Amino acid sequence: MLLRSGEPLACLVCREQRFTRREIKLNTTGMTLMDLDWANRSGDGAVCKACGYVHVFLDGDLTWR
Repeated sequence: MLLRSGEPLACLVCREQRFTRREIKLNTTGMTLMDLDWANRSGDGAVCKACGYVHVFLDGDLTWR
């Protein structure tokens, strides 16, 4: 189960509440042009186990259980 600000999160597409955690790189054109993709920020990814929709949170108040 995934909580955001203490409340259970449901998939925006199918309403499932089971997710897989994944780090998501937030690529920018400028950093890619300079071949510095590794220096881009990362977000927390929550991949829905039912439909595969990827939810991305930047500095989110997430609790994984």
